[in-house]
Amino acid sequence: MSSTRPDAAPVLVADIGGTNARAAIVTRPGSAPDPVFKRRTRDFDGLAEFLASALEELGGGHRPRSALCAVASPVDRDPIELTNAGWRFSRAGTADALGLDRVEFVNDWVAQGWATTQIGDDHLQTIHPGRPDPMAPRLALGPGTGLGSALVTPGSTDWQVFATEGGHISFAPRTAREWALVERIQARFGHCSAERLASGIGIETVYAALHDIDGTTPRRTGAEAIAQAALEGDSVCGEVIEMMTAALGSAAGDLALATGARGGLYLGGGLIPLLSDAFDWGLFCRRFTAKGRFRDYLESIPVHAMTHPAPALYGLSVYLTHSRM
Repeated sequence: MSSTRPDAAPVLVADIGGTNARAAIVTRPGSAPDPVFKRRTRDFDGLAEFLASALEELGGGHRPRSALCAVASPVDRDPIELTNAGWRFSRAGTADALGLDRVEFVNDWVAQGWATTQIGDDHLQTIHPGRPDPMAPRLALGPGTGLGSALVTPGSTDWQVFATEGGHISFAPRTAREWALVERIQARFGHCSAERLASGIGIETVYAALHDIDGTTPRRTGAEAIAQAALEGDSVCGEVIEMMTAALGSAAGDLALATGARGGLYLGGGLIPLLSDAFDWGLFCRRFTAKGRFRDYLESIPVHAMTHPAPALYGLSVYLTHSRM
C-alpha cells in the first residue's frame, strides 16, 4: 500500500522524544533516512535550536523548505508542549526561526505506526508468530521516556494511523507486591497509569516506591543507571525491571483486547533495547495473554519487536508517500 516517491522535494524529518532527539533529510519518501543526526533532548533549549543544528550538519546539497516532526505530545494544539522535556513551540514560530516554508507535527507514535506498514522482516524480531489477520488493526506500542501507542488500520487502498493515549490507562495489579506498589503511586500522583510502571519514568517511580515499601534508601538515580544495575545483578533493580516488564505485558494485552489488534503487536521505544538481556520476553508474553477466557484470542496475535535503528524517522518517510509537503 506504500512506495517510494523519488520526485519529491527534500524534507527535514525529526523524532523528538523526552530523552533523545533525532533528525534526517528525506530525499526519497518511503526510503530509510540516512544519515541520522542524534542528540540528547536536554542539550537544547528548544525545538528550533535542535533543528537548526541538524540542518547545519545534514544540509549539504539538500536544503529542505519544509519539516515534519514527530513529537512525544498531542499535536492538536498550537503551541505544542513536549510532555516530558519542557519544550514549547508553534508551527509558525518554528518555521520562521528556521526560514522554512512549512513545519508540521505528528505524534511520535503515529510515526512508529506508519513504520509498521512497510518495515521489513530484517528489522523485526518476532517474539511470538501467532496467526495474523491481515484485515485487522495493528497496535504499535512501546516504552521510552513515557509509554506511547498508536492504532494502525488497513483499508481497501491505504492505511490509517491514529494516535492514542493508551499509556494512560489505569494499571491493574495482579500480585500483592503490585497492589502495594499501586497504593504508593496513587498516594503520590492520584492515579496509577500503565506509564507509571512501564516506561523510563516508570522505572524511576517503581524504584523509589519499592524502597519506600521496604523502608530502604535508594542508591541509584535515573532509568539508565537502574537498568545497568539490573544487568549487573542488583536485586532491587532487577525487581524493578521485572515489574516494568510485567506491567508492559499486561497493558499490551489490555490494549490489544480493546482495539481488536489481531493484525499484530509491534513493540518499539528506546527502553527495550536499553534493557537488552534484562528484558524477559517470556514474562512479557505470559502477562500479555493472562486475560482469562480470552487467552486464546491473545495467543493468536503476533508479537514483534521493531529493531530498526530509527523507526520513527522511517515512519515519517513512509508518511511522506501519503502526504505532499
